[in-house]
Amino acid sequence: MPSKMWSVVDLLDWTTGYFQQHGIPNPRLDAEVLLGHLLKKSRLQLYLHFEMPVFQEHLTPFRELIKKRIAHTPVSYLTNRKEFMSLDFYVDERVLIPRPETEQLVETILTAETENFQRLLELGTGSGVIATCLAVQHSEWEIVATDISESALAVARKNAEIHACTAQIKFLSGDLFEPVAAICANGDAQFDWIVCNPPYIKNTERDTLRPDVRDHEPEIALFAGNDGLDVIRRLIAEAPKYLAPTGKLILEIGATQANTIRTLLEAESAYATYKLFKDYAGKERIVLASVP
Repeated sequence: MPSKMWSVVDLLDWTTGYFQQHGIPNPRLDAEVLLGHLLKKSRLQLYLHFEMPVFQEHLTPFRELIKKRIAHTPVSYLTNRKEFMSLDFYVDERVLIPRPETEQLVETILTAETENFQRLLELGTGSGVIATCLAVQHSEWEIVATDISESALAVARKNAEIHACTAQIKFLSGDLFEPVAAICANGDAQFDWIVCNPPYIKNTERDTLRPDVRDHEPEIALFAGNDGLDVIRRLIAEAPKYLAPTGKLILEIGATQANTIRTLLEAESAYATYKLFKDYAGKERIVLASVP
């Protein structure tokens, strides 16, 4: 970044070109988001102040953000911010960055016909966006959220605090159903919903991922064995024990896993019905299975 007096538009133009040279996807968008983050302005406000000068106090940290971005650090980790279901969430390297596809999972739950009070268990909560969004929409629901990563749970708790949901969500540490096994042992505390966005990428697909994902997001939230189904198999097999009558298991799955998931569900007699939902790209990405 040559030494000169920089305006907002000059800085955006230069950064966009620099990102393009380094093969960064969405170079203009990334430039706008990073500069807006530093200047505490929305992208619209940047455009309304195109000629505003940017001084050294902001140029120096902006240079550092540019260096990290061309090293493929995700923008959400640089800004510690990700929008999900029209809410703002804190994210960092301890958690997977929420994807738009996962919003469809939440929307499927929200549009289902349910009683006013529901007990919901989220497994592998990560940043806590699913549990928190559901708590915001349904303040009467009782929600338990688990994760094997203590550091991820710290982020989830932070997001619940940001959105004033800490009293509604109980966060537990452990592997999948392990933390809730004791409270469900007598059958008096089963769940109406079990929800999970599990890891489902094959170990062999590691080299096909973008470096933003492969080199920066937590492996434990991405990979699930040689066929990507290690966690999903456990969820399908173990969930019925923790579901109340007519309870539902809802999962996000990989874009090529639908047929295998059908086979797994049909082999599990505990489920009465199941349905797969397509995402906006026409891929079956959400599975909803119900017990009698």
